[in-house]
Amino acid sequence: MRSSLTKNYIYNLSYQILLLLVPLVTMPYVSRVLGDYNLGVFNFIQAMVGYFVLFGCVGLNLYGQREIAACGENVEKRSRVFFELQIIRTVTVGFAFLLYTLLVTLLVKELKIYYYLFSIEIFASILDISWFFQGIEQFRIQTIRNSIVKLTGVACIFLFVRTSEDLSVYIFWYAITILLGNVLLWFCLRGEIVFARVRFQGLLRHIRPALLVFLPQIATSVYAQLDKTMVKFLSDYEQVAYYSQAEKIVKLILTVVTAMGLVMLSRVAVSYSNRDQKKIENDIHNSFRYLFFLMWPCAFGCVAIARNFVPWYFGAGFDPVAPCMMMLCPIILCIGVSNTLGTQYLLPTKQMKAYTTSVIAGACVNALCNACLIPFFGAIGACIATVAAEAAVTGVQFWFLRRVFPPKILLEGWRNILAAAVMGFCVWLLGLALPAKVYATCLQIALGVVVYVVLLLLMRDPFFLKMLRRVFRLKNR
Repeated sequence: MRSSLTKNYIYNLSYQILLLLVPLVTMPYVSRVLGDYNLGVFNFIQAMVGYFVLFGCVGLNLYGQREIAACGENVEKRSRVFFELQIIRTVTVGFAFLLYTLLVTLLVKELKIYYYLFSIEIFASILDISWFFQGIEQFRIQTIRNSIVKLTGVACIFLFVRTSEDLSVYIFWYAITILLGNVLLWFCLRGEIVFARVRFQGLLRHIRPALLVFLPQIATSVYAQLDKTMVKFLSDYEQVAYYSQAEKIVKLILTVVTAMGLVMLSRVAVSYSNRDQKKIENDIHNSFRYLFFLMWPCAFGCVAIARNFVPWYFGAGFDPVAPCMMMLCPIILCIGVSNTLGTQYLLPTKQMKAYTTSVIAGACVNALCNACLIPFFGAIGACIATVAAEAAVTGVQFWFLRRVFPPKILLEGWRNILAAAVMGFCVWLLGLALPAKVYATCLQIALGVVVYVVLLLLMRDPFFLKMLRRVFRLKNR
């Protein structure tokens, strides 16, 4: 049974908020206990492991979600597709796990125990069936499962990570909670599938289309991990830590902006299978309105609070994170738009050429800019490269979709841009008068919310007024 779009969005958003809150609680503690060097080691090895998870999954997450969604309410067909894809996943990720273990044993000379502990994350990917529940639009199950796992992980960090010597403990609990979460999902399969016989031909038919989805994922994930890898090789572990911590904060904010993405992918895939182009375009336009309402204040607000936020949040030694945060904020805009155009439209409508071209362009821009900028500017250079790459992705996607969603669609959010810019300026001015303390950041955020809401009311923003009417209508029921 498929849930409503609003319910799915709320479930997904609630989990994204939890994703936002958990690191906000743990990062200050971890940065103080482990220090910048250990965090740099963690982030670097995590990036390296990410390559093996990526190549092991060979595009099966997004492809699997799309194929399951296309099965609709046909349980027998859905079950057959599930077993076919899971067999492929077991083989490919299993091979990646064995290859990683072999390479670590033969090639890694230092920090080997950390690499071995991270192998748990690769093994856990074999059991990850979140794509199935996303495909049937059961975001409630995922939200509950992920919430339990995340909160368990937080408890373990505070209980067991006590000194700078506990990096191995931190990695272990990070990886084991991922494994636990994936195992729990299997208990939720009952009633959703039936046993289905799998033929070898059934496996083969998924290889080519999965690879077509995988190609752009290679480019996307490689340049997402490439920054940390190149910062380490062209600089040091400390610069990796500064860049990674800034990226985490900005991307945590971004999770709220892009919460609609996975929900809309399944919904648009169903509409596409029903050949309902009008409904697809209407859904994407509505998604853009949600995006405009959230992304502009998030971007301007993040820049405005960075100077006061970083010193009290990360502690001594992490001051370089503040300029990195400021430099990375434009990706909130770029990724927000490319998520709507790419994940919500191009992928479910199977326009793989456009999607692949956009992310390959981003990967090329990222690699070139990293090579030129990191040797001179370290973490700041990586930030500039990331922004340039995401801008390239968005630009290419707009070019391919210029007849359906022309760039001028961004101007529909002009009220949000104006309100967010004024809000950001007010928040920044307040920050100049306040010290780098917790209460100062809270006051800045409170002022930002008030200014943004008041300005939207004064300009009578149609989308905001529509949301208010819905809220009051629900209260009156």
